[in-house]
Amino acid sequence: MSPADPFLVRLNGIGKSYPEESGAQVAILDRLDVTFARGALTAIVGRSGSGKTTLLNLMAGLDRPDRGQVFVGETELTALSDEACTRFRRRHIGFVFQFFNLVPSLTVLENVRFPLALNQADDRAGQQRALALLDRVGLSRRLDAFPDRLSGGERQRAAIARALVHRPLLALADEPTGNLDHKTGREVMALMTAMVREEGLTLIMVTHSPEFASQADRTWMLDEGRLVVPPT
Repeated sequence: MSPADPFLVRLNGIGKSYPEESGAQVAILDRLDVTFARGALTAIVGRSGSGKTTLLNLMAGLDRPDRGQVFVGETELTALSDEACTRFRRRHIGFVFQFFNLVPSLTVLENVRFPLALNQADDRAGQQRALALLDRVGLSRRLDAFPDRLSGGERQRAAIARALVHRPLLALADEPTGNLDHKTGREVMALMTAMVREEGLTLIMVTHSPEFASQADRTWMLDEGRLVVPPT
């Protein structure tokens, strides 16, 4: 796939099952074929346990399907070794998690610079970008604070800056407002979507919130292992 290709992510014939306590295999994803548009914000909704997080993990190369192919750009993640997949993920994918996943022993600025360090890009330009993003999310006065001194909204704003600092091809968000009150969640969602659009990034987001899903360019519902258009 070239940069001119309108789709950044392609999943071809994806199947994924997990064993129950009885030993039986339960299909979470079943012959799933889907494309995600480059530069678009896509929401994925569905009941708890339907496989939404599993789907994100497959697109990130954190998990592997039982069958099928996962492409991000021109790279087939399912054909990479674990080591190569890790290198690709560090360079090209950014995450925003429900529970923030900031490193508790690092300051706000150090957390945001962490992806740069992993990519050998924590140079002067990288540090300036980290500072600019933290200013954009309203944390320029909290650079030296540790995560346990931040509110939930501040932690998630720091996590958004961290996810975008290395200019990833793909941003993935797993219930990014699920651990926030509604008002703070709305503020964080507005900030994240604005920044993603400013950066021209592709965002795929799992959410339980119809309100937040309505802000996406496209919404899919994961139901019985397939992605379908949700009922109106």
